[in-house]
Amino acid sequence: MRVALIDVKGNDSRTIDKNSSMNIRNMVLLSKYLGADFFYNAHQLSTRNNDYDVLVFGFGGMSANIEQVRQFVNKEKNRRIFWFITEYDSPKNPSLYYVCKDLSLGYAAIQNMQTDAMKDKRCIKRYMLNLNLLIAREQNALTEKRYDCVYYSRWRKDRKKYLKVYLQGDIYFSSDSKNFKKHKHIGCKPKYIKKLSWEQGKETLNNFRYSLYIEDEYTHNVFNNLANRWYEAGFCNNVMFFDVNCWNTIRKSEIAQYENQIKDYIVSTHKELLDKIEYCNKDFMYHLNIQKSWRKDELRLREKMLQELKDIVYQKLTPQVFKY
Repeated sequence: MRVALIDVKGNDSRTIDKNSSMNIRNMVLLSKYLGADFFYNAHQLSTRNNDYDVLVFGFGGMSANIEQVRQFVNKEKNRRIFWFITEYDSPKNPSLYYVCKDLSLGYAAIQNMQTDAMKDKRCIKRYMLNLNLLIAREQNALTEKRYDCVYYSRWRKDRKKYLKVYLQGDIYFSSDSKNFKKHKHIGCKPKYIKKLSWEQGKETLNNFRYSLYIEDEYTHNVFNNLANRWYEAGFCNNVMFFDVNCWNTIRKSEIAQYENQIKDYIVSTHKELLDKIEYCNKDFMYHLNIQKSWRKDELRLREKMLQELKDIVYQKLTPQVFKY
């Protein structure tokens, strides 16, 4: 059985060796695990055999090269089609839509959250897996910690009320520079820094002692598995501080059993965050080791998730063709 992963942007011969985008990092990992071919630009689509049994559309969306993807798909055969979704507000994937329309097929969503908010008559089945476990791995070697707390993200409109609370003073904020204006507009005055590097073993996050976990207001009431930042904090040896509004996520996650300890790392104001930083700086390794203990099952859970994912994609848990 041949599987193609499709998350296409652009039409050239570029490589992705230094691409730090989360969707690209995830698809590279999946291509290795599933033994699949990963197509990340339209140039590849025009030069490769397109005789695939399974098409898996990735985490990208509106930037896809629609026509090139349509031409790539062999319309002679029925396909099993999947779409990975890790964000409740993910835009519709136009390439996926037109491929399903051309083939008169539906697709199955493999998603990270408990929601059917993205209603689509062509979605014939939904699977919930903790796809964010993809990036979980053993901790890096501990290096010198030069800075205290960082928060990093793209612009998230549904986090405005929290962003302007915490992104102040000596808290570092990392994002694409195009997002800085929006954060400044709502009153954020942190230490602005360029996007973090995610080169394995040399991640910028290794330089920080702490990172901050806040989430969209929508997510307070609709469970979404722990975000990538939780697992990134793990392999970069960060202690994580959680905004108080994240309790629903914590209590439904794999670290729920540690609630009594987690209470020590909950914050609700900028001052509380600074006070926690000052307190933890008195014995950083003590607090890091506490949070490391919460992760003892993380790699086992990752392997379990990957096996379930392989069973879904390779038909053990799904019908041969998704007729629509």
